[in-house]
Amino acid sequence: MALNVTKDEDRAGARRHTPVFILAFAIGTLIGIGLAATWIPEPRRKRKSPSELTQRYRRMRNTSVAAIEDVRRAARETAGELREELAANLEAARDELGDLARQQLDNAQRSLRREYKKLRR
Repeated sequence: MALNVTKDEDRAGARRHTPVFILAFAIGTLIGIGLAATWIPEPRRKRKSPSELTQRYRRMRNTSVAAIEDVRRAARETAGELREELAANLEAARDELGDLARQQLDNAQRSLRREYKKLRR
């Protein structure tokens, strides 16, 4: 008994079964990865001798001291730059205030001269 399947029916069946096949493939892949992961032995930690631990401690301490020195150096540089910038800003503010005071003094002198001339008339 032969089945008469047309190309359209074959394509429709393939479309229906494709998502199922992809899902089955993904599940199989995940199971395979999980099994492979269980076969890989976990690394065991070796116990370190006291001298190795002492060396590691010294290296870490020296590294942290160096890092702290770097931070201090950077802080000093930043503080110096901040001082310079503040000094420049203060100088600019002093100059501007001096200019404003001179302008106000000039304006006051002009107005006094005008008033004096009015009074003399």
